[in-house]
Amino acid sequence: TGAAGSTGGGSSGGSNGIGGCFIGGSSSSSAPLAGRRAAITTGIGCALSSGAPAAAARKPSPPQPVTDRNGAGVTETAWLSADHSRAELVLGLDGEPYFLLTETVRPAAGSEGEAAPPTRRLLEYAIKAECTHLGCLVQEDVALLAGPGGFACPCHGSKYDATGAVTRGPAPAPLGIARVTAREPDGALLMSAWEGDDPRRRAAAGG
Repeated sequence: TGAAGSTGGGSSGGSNGIGGCFIGGSSSSSAPLAGRRAAITTGIGCALSSGAPAAAARKPSPPQPVTDRNGAGVTETAWLSADHSRAELVLGLDGEPYFLLTETVRPAAGSEGEAAPPTRRLLEYAIKAECTHLGCLVQEDVALLAGPGGFACPCHGSKYDATGAVTRGPAPAPLGIARVTAREPDGALLMSAWEGDDPRRRAAAGG
């Protein structure tokens, strides 16, 4: 498996940059970046805004196009044909950063003992790249790149496994998810709010 707040307007106080995105994690007011798109394109860790109450009050957004780091639309075929074996950040639902996830599918051997070559497919959900502690932008955990994969918060040290489940606090809850679908007939990827049971629970239960 390869392995995803609302726009910040708060003060930049605090050495971890809570309330804004800062180059190298600096809280200097002279170095704010213009929102999460800049954070993704520069690959830095930054704090997202803490507007949870306002976000909770909003109605679910309709499916929205997924764009890459450069703002270009993403199609299923193009994404799977490129080297995206690791989790990759994109902009999805409400313009927020998410990790698109892929998995390798190995067909069973046929009657003659020969199996078709493995293929890759997108998971039905993307992981929101917002730490559930104070909203920092999580990154891939470099210590786990050669193994099962996972995510780490650069602000306060929270860690998550490859599904977004918390493995070390202070994060209080798993990373959020959104549904990923491919639009017909062009295969453009769309992201929408996840409704219903969390698919990660089904997987953990062997369902």
